[in-house]
Parts: sequence; C-alpha cells; structure tokens
Amino acid sequence: MIITEITRNINREHVDKPVDLLAIEWYESTKRIQRLRTERGMDIAVKLLGSTSCLQDGDILFEDDDKIVVVTIKPCEVIQIKASDFLQIAYVSSEIGNKHLPLFVEANELLMPYERSMYAWLTKNGFDPICCERQLLRQFNANVDPKHHQKLKFSTKNIPLFIKDN
Repeated sequence: MIITEITRNINREHVDKPVDLLAIEWYESTKRIQRLRTERGMDIAVKLLGSTSCLQDGDILFEDDDKIVVVTIKPCEVIQIKASDFLQIAYVSSEIGNKHLPLFVEANELLMPYERSMYAWLTKNGFDPICCERQLLRQFNANVDPKHHQKLKFSTKNIPLFIKDN
C-alpha cells in the first residue's frame, strides 16, 4: 500500500475501529519516502510530497471497514533541560544549534536525543540535564526560507554611509 497524504489525526477524534500501530523512531518522521511495516504486519510505502512533508504522532495513514493504521513515535532516551529563564534558553539553544543537533520543545522543557558529549557539556556548564525516556514530538525548526531575502521589500543599496573624520 502506498500512502501519499495524511488526512487527519486520531488525537483530535474518537475512533471505534481496531488500531494497527505503525511505530517509528523520531528521525523517521521527517523522511518523505520510506517503506515500513505495522505491528500487525501490513507493509506500507510512504511517499509524502508537497505540503505534507512529515509524519506526526497520531496521523491516520489508512482506514477501511476492519481497521485503522495510526502512526506512533517511539519513546527514546533523551536529555531534558528545564530552562529557568529566557537567557538560559537562548544560550543552550544556540549551543545545540551550533552543533547541528536536533532540538525539541515541550512546554518549558528542551529535549534532545541523548548524546554523551552534549550531556557532559550541559553538566559541566551547570544546566542540570536529566536523562529520561520520552517521545520527541515537536521539533524546534529555525530554518529560513531560501528565498527570504528576495521577498524583502527594501534594499540598502542607495542608503549613504556617513563616516565622520576626526
């Protein structure tokens, strides 16, 4: 079976049919093309193109009279950081981003997949990280549209630069 779009999410409704779970790792949720197998052995090919680019926990991939196939993100070992103020959040986020590591946000917590070197750095710098097992659901994404600068309506080309000579 080939899935090309996600129509709805089970977290927003009640379903009485038997549920066949498609359990995936957090990093598989952003893959656009992949072959997977549900817990009951149903083979699924996912080919998400266009605006539907990633799988979310609770997405319904398939439904018939007998069952419904639903995505679930497997919990994994994570580093949890409870930030006490905005400056701390900004500093930690910047450091994690500079290392090109994924960062997830859940309420007032920052979560990231466990990495020994990052855990050691956070501990050394007094952030009191906690190792636990959690689902990584809401990835923090700070990507800028590649055509962002073309969309700007102003330019600095014709603004004179004034430098005072002393």
